[in-house]
Amino acid sequence: MLRKRLFRVAGIAFLAVAAAGFADLLPDRMAEVSRSVEEVRGHKFARPVPATKLDKAEARRILREKIVEGLPVPPEEAFASYAALGFIENSPKMLDTLLDFYAGQVVAFYDPVPRRFFVVEGAEELAGGDSEGVASNLIFSHELTHALQDENLRLADRVQALREDSDRGLALQSLLEGEATLVMIRVALQEIPGATDEVEEQMAPLLTAGALERGNVPAGVPEFFVDQLFFPYAEGLRFVRAAVKKGGWAEIDRMWRNPPESTAEILHGSPYPPPAPNLLPANLAAIAPGQRLIYTDTIGEWAIRFLLGRALPAEEAAAAASGWRGDRVAYYVPGSRPMSYFWRVRFDGPAAATRFEAALRKAREKRPVATPETIQRDGADVVVKAGLPEKVVER
Repeated sequence: MLRKRLFRVAGIAFLAVAAAGFADLLPDRMAEVSRSVEEVRGHKFARPVPATKLDKAEARRILREKIVEGLPVPPEEAFASYAALGFIENSPKMLDTLLDFYAGQVVAFYDPVPRRFFVVEGAEELAGGDSEGVASNLIFSHELTHALQDENLRLADRVQALREDSDRGLALQSLLEGEATLVMIRVALQEIPGATDEVEEQMAPLLTAGALERGNVPAGVPEFFVDQLFFPYAEGLRFVRAAVKKGGWAEIDRMWRNPPESTAEILHGSPYPPPAPNLLPANLAAIAPGQRLIYTDTIGEWAIRFLLGRALPAEEAAAAASGWRGDRVAYYVPGSRPMSYFWRVRFDGPAAATRFEAALRKAREKRPVATPETIQRDGADVVVKAGLPEKVVER
């Protein structure tokens, strides 16, 4: 039976890797699986996709580079911002902790810049490989689907453009991983005569990262990064299966042209209202005089659920995050003091905003953050400030 470790890292853009001199891996097998992917997905590859095997040390080196490249700012500032808002407890070796975690999960990844996918040495053993080559077929079909997506979506450019919109980036990744996982499942079902939708229903939870044993997560890895890894596969697959059921693969083709814009859309389905624009002042320097702006971001409904869920029951956290219609946060460094931030969250009306405000206050009482906050509702918006002047110039 396959172990459920067939997935690459969530939230990481695997970009440039020198490809010169690499020997192609199993070209005949690649061609065979490519044809299966084409048959399931209904799109042809423009050209063959090469594969390369990496040893674990080289894979780890590349992975470290890509973790850093995928963050909007240097790692120490990025992790400090996550800790400031309450997503994690920071530590000086957080990058190494994350690297250990991701390196233990990744067995293969597609890189859009050299247009090549890489298989880590020993991948079939990690995936529970067998003499029939089922595990490698699953890995190959998943990563080849990413190559097909890349031909149409230009993934490297899209991921770079979303470095300061992590919610939209997670939504895009949920589409990509959900689609790749569904194609992988359907390629596998081609080998089962008479396989029905019922069989697909049974296979889906077994072949998503949500089924990974959490006992394999190294000590010290913040739950935020673990849940963020699983989300695009588990929720992405559910989202894509619903879309295909509604309109066939043509519905996914439409989403290639217009990808989901938020994790709220992944959670609640399409169509979903687009995130509200212009939630931060035009003059960001006026918010925090004398402080250095680090970056801006969108937190999104999924991450708000997680944040509240650190202190509140899951159902209460989900209810308080519902009705999300957009948010933006700006992070600042005020010298030697803890990080400052200005966060505006918009909801679909004052009632939803009131519910979120009450839940956030309750969560902060149970799990305070390092810098005292002011939390204030303004109509359908909730504004959260920490480490900023009492009177903030917002416009």
